[in-house]
Amino acid sequence: MTSNPRVAVVVPTHPRPELTPEERISLRHLMHYLGRYDKHQVAPRSSTLRLPGFTPMLVDDRYFGSADANKALLLSRSFYEAFEDYDYILIHHLDALVFSDELEAWCRRGYDYIGAPWLNSRDDPTQGFSRVGNGGLSLRRIEAFLRVFDSRRHKVDPEEHWRRHYATKPWAVRAINLPRRYLKRLVRFNGVRRHMAAFRHNEDHFWADWAARYDPEFRVAPPEVAVGFAFECAPRYCYERNGRRLPFGCHAWTRYDRAFWEPFLLGEGETDPRAVGAGQGVGFDVVRSVRGSGSRTQGHLVNVPCKPIGADSKRTDFALAA
Repeated sequence: MTSNPRVAVVVPTHPRPELTPEERISLRHLMHYLGRYDKHQVAPRSSTLRLPGFTPMLVDDRYFGSADANKALLLSRSFYEAFEDYDYILIHHLDALVFSDELEAWCRRGYDYIGAPWLNSRDDPTQGFSRVGNGGLSLRRIEAFLRVFDSRRHKVDPEEHWRRHYATKPWAVRAINLPRRYLKRLVRFNGVRRHMAAFRHNEDHFWADWAARYDPEFRVAPPEVAVGFAFECAPRYCYERNGRRLPFGCHAWTRYDRAFWEPFLLGEGETDPRAVGAGQGVGFDVVRSVRGSGSRTQGHLVNVPCKPIGADSKRTDFALAA
């Protein structure tokens, strides 16, 4: 990617009316280093909290308050469609920190998903990294994510599933289960949408472990690259693995060795005043519209059509589709 990528920062917030002191530190870093980018606050419809300089996106309250709720939000096609005018979004939870303005440089690396690498063992970090990675501070390429949602590939090979589970069973068992053999050939029963609906782990595990199953061209950054993007667990070990350099950012800094991060925290008054600007509203619950220049999606609130949405739209109040 040679031209400047279109990238937005997306910050989910909570139903509480105020930020915690640690969340204010996170926001201070974001505004200081990434204040020049488009910024979107994804908030519950009941919330009164608004982040200055952010475009508010109001979502049904059921998408907040738990890991399962967050999973439902971030495994929804409508969520990514709302940002279809961007090349990338940076998901930035308010337990993350950024330390530089390298966002466009990371976009130019060409990966579809980057997050802090996971460790093989939190108790013994020297066992190294397992894979990438954490979604709390993660860069996501919109086009690639939408390709995964649209995949027609099977989760499991239908014939291999039959051979493994039924082919050697007695004829009566095979006869009873014969319909399963044919249902497994249908993407509706053996594809990405059904897989997402039944997924039991956090949403970042789907993008890390399964997205490439549905789109072989989906590129997840390898751990040796992603450690330069973000740390999570064992920041001292990650710091050594990253050549004793700070990463672009980190996640869960108060949970994992806060003392390591304390010397790098910005103090009050160090926020760049240019970071705060007027936002415009945008929302989602999205259906496909005519492609072309300008906005490429159309939103609806319940069943009432409204204006097209995109990077320049002004709609502020949508409920995400179930």
